[in-house]
Amino acid sequence: MWNDDRDGRREHEGLARALDQSGAPDRRIWNGHAWQEWDSWGETSLVTFPLRAGGPTALRAECQCVWHGPARPLDSDPSVTAAAVKADWEQHIATVTAAMYPVDVADEMGDLMSRLYALTQEQPLAALTALRELEQKIEPLRVVTVAHARHLSLSWQKVADALGVTRQSAWEKYQFAGTEADVDAAYAKASPPAS
Repeated sequence: MWNDDRDGRREHEGLARALDQSGAPDRRIWNGHAWQEWDSWGETSLVTFPLRAGGPTALRAECQCVWHGPARPLDSDPSVTAAAVKADWEQHIATVTAAMYPVDVADEMGDLMSRLYALTQEQPLAALTALRELEQKIEPLRVVTVAHARHLSLSWQKVADALGVTRQSAWEKYQFAGTEADVDAAYAKASPPAS
């Protein structure tokens, strides 16, 4: 099995899953030097696979996040095919972690949300004011970030995936983000807080 724990997270584990002649997965995986039974991702409670009759004919990379790669015909040495499917998994990891923000940012966002929730319980009007001000700061920062991503030649599809919207929606809302005047105006609204 392969692990990825960038920024202290353990969200992705991968393996080389055996496929039978029909392309269906079975409980066998290639563990680097031998076949091993591994029927499901215990932590995610995904379906189990029966052990198919006959030997495996292909391998594919699988990730605990439910992603799986293409089937690759089994070489006479399974390690050769396993190296190819591991490369598929590593490409998957590179793609999904490109938009992964650091754990300390996640912790700080969690702290802020907890504080805002507590403020909601104690002083709802103050919480509404804080939320309004937060919203006023987020959108300009988003414009600046989209403009920077596009400046780095990141595709509209990658930007849309990071925003959690369709490519068309991202383009319609932020197509102006490349103009200097709009970005300057967004920078002025999104300036970092004074320390």
